[in-house]
Amino acid sequence: MLNIKNPETHRLARELAARRGETLTTAVTVALREQLAREPAEPPKAAAEEVMALIREMQAHLKPLEPGEDPTGFLYDPETGRPA
Repeated sequence: MLNIKNPETHRLARELAARRGETLTTAVTVALREQLAREPAEPPKAAAEEVMALIREMQAHLKPLEPGEDPTGFLYDPETGRPA
């Protein structure tokens, strides 16, 4: 069972039902079916693969940190310790 406590959600559902001349339940059910039909069943793998390829490319240009090296050290002036 769905029990929505958000006033705006109730208002939107009532407005949609009124515009369509449907019950609240039917309006919500149809709206959810329509939205699900527009959504891909699973996230596009190509986008995730592109991001991973970009990460691997960036990692190839990074040098490994020396033991005890501060990974944020390059952000600060070595003489003053202030942000560079």
